[in-house]
Amino acid sequence: MIVWCRTSFLALGLSLLTAAAAQAQTQHIPDFAEVRAAHASSVARLVDRHGEPLAERQLRFDDDRLDWVGLDALSPAMLEALLQAEDRRFYQHEGIDWRAVAAAAVQNLWFEHARGASTLTMQLAGLLDPALQPAAVGQRRRSFEQKWDQALAAQALEARWSKAQILEAYLNLAPFRGRLRGISAAAWALTGKAPAALDRPEAAVLAALLRGPGATPALLARRACTLVAQIGSPAACERVQAIAAAVDPAVLSPRWQLAPHLAARLLRSPGTTVATLIDAGWQRRMLGALRAAAPARAAVVVLDNASGAVLADVGGLSPEHADATGFAYPAPAMRWPLQVARALDRRVVTAASLLNADSEAAPRWTSVRAAAMAGEGAALAALSRRQAEGETLPLATGPVDLVRLAGLMRMLAVDGQWREPFWQPAAARPAEAVVSPAAAFVARDLFPPLMAEMVTPGRAAWATGSNAAVTIAVWMETGPTALIEVRAWLADQLAGDGTWPAEQVVPAGVVRRPVRFDPPVEPARDEWFLAGTAVAVASPPQVTAQIAWPAPRSIIDLRAAAPGQGVLLRATADDARLRWRMDGREVGSGGAVWVHPAPGVRVIELLDGRGERLDRVSVAVRGG
Repeated sequence: MIVWCRTSFLALGLSLLTAAAAQAQTQHIPDFAEVRAAHASSVARLVDRHGEPLAERQLRFDDDRLDWVGLDALSPAMLEALLQAEDRRFYQHEGIDWRAVAAAAVQNLWFEHARGASTLTMQLAGLLDPALQPAAVGQRRRSFEQKWDQALAAQALEARWSKAQILEAYLNLAPFRGRLRGISAAAWALTGKAPAALDRPEAAVLAALLRGPGATPALLARRACTLVAQIGSPAACERVQAIAAAVDPAVLSPRWQLAPHLAARLLRSPGTTVATLIDAGWQRRMLGALRAAAPARAAVVVLDNASGAVLADVGGLSPEHADATGFAYPAPAMRWPLQVARALDRRVVTAASLLNADSEAAPRWTSVRAAAMAGEGAALAALSRRQAEGETLPLATGPVDLVRLAGLMRMLAVDGQWREPFWQPAAARPAEAVVSPAAAFVARDLFPPLMAEMVTPGRAAWATGSNAAVTIAVWMETGPTALIEVRAWLADQLAGDGTWPAEQVVPAGVVRRPVRFDPPVEPARDEWFLAGTAVAVASPPQVTAQIAWPAPRSIIDLRAAAPGQGVLLRATADDARLRWRMDGREVGSGGAVWVHPAPGVRVIELLDGRGERLDRVSVAVRGG
């Protein structure tokens, strides 16, 4: 009876073959290139300036797919296991394996457990056409009509695609477990390997999953052990069981996690690869150095001095940490070099000018250089009170984040030109002149080579500095010793390539001249000056005062004033030696004067008795 059934089904198959071949010609089959092009990864990838992967991020959650894998990138073990498990006569049939059909019919007639006869080509046809999938929820098997259409589609596929294309497409589209689709995602999620690196036990487990993606680990292990025995490696069963026991949870984790925080900022579309100017070597070095220092939390940014491009961007020690490159703090001390550079450019002070370091008591005179090196906050704050006037940079006032802090230091270390830090070539912006190269040079020479500041009392600090090639800004949370630790860590990184401290290159417009102090509050020395500002003797100013009114960038409307009434200029001190200038022309003296300005933008200056400028503001005048 069994022989009769097999013979009958073979005869039936042969009788249907001619009709099926004719109908197959009418099937709509997409081109292989079309199917491959339509495949979209559910993740996006971030790469460095050389194309090395930095991070990837899941952006679509209906299924888990990675990039399409060519047949030549699959391990021989995977192809061997696939054909043994799913379609041993794949290279002999033309889409339908009639011997398997007959055997399945006998099995289904006489035995309790049903058996299918789908070839790899038929399974691929079902993956390409949703209409060939079981229609009802929970239905595991296709209807007879679906099976017939699937067989026709398989023959059409065999007529138009090569065997290699069928194998490649099947392995890239097949479901493995949970949301995992395609051999690339399944291999990484379940073995932590690329498809090319799969060995026999791993390939056997993956091939067994194709028959039952939802099989229990025990059932999966039995099937995979049978498979490795069939392909000549029965001793691999023990390892197969270990792999099968660990298949859950079947989660697709990122393959690269070198820059996860930057990936979260830049990656937006699944299936895309975003190129950056990050250097993977710098990124790896900074991440390793931070982890070796073992702070509670940390972040670092490295900028290329020549271009301002970001070479490393470590937002945290692990992907779970908040992106600390975006933490912003007021950080007044970090702005002192910029404010001193602006004061130098405006000829308000020189490096040798004497400042009052104790305004609450009797004057205690200190030079700008000594105040900068010692961090004399009162003296530098008084000097820089109005230096941000007219400043348009985001770092002039308000909180500053780690990226812009690095940009500020890079600007002063290089040429005084502000370049917005950028991660991608298309994001580069034109440079903006903020201070002259001469003022930037002198200002950086005045301050310590590393600038550091406590930003969260008793908890976190940050520091920034430059060597000949790069500028680094780092934030660390370590507790009360954070200021010491962040400074020491940064010094080690800047000195790592032997270019720190950077060799001084004196720009045009800077001269070095001897200067002495009267009274001798500091020893005589050679000092850097902007050309035309050198003094042989530095003495305290005759008068210490600032402009009390008008305030910087005020708008003064004279149309509402009484006839003949002007604008009162008032100083913080009432001293007859004070002199006032408007637009370069002297307009009065003393602690307060009335002026009658013409409409427009007016520049008001306050000078001491020797003609040295004490303060400067600009205002807008209407009417008059």
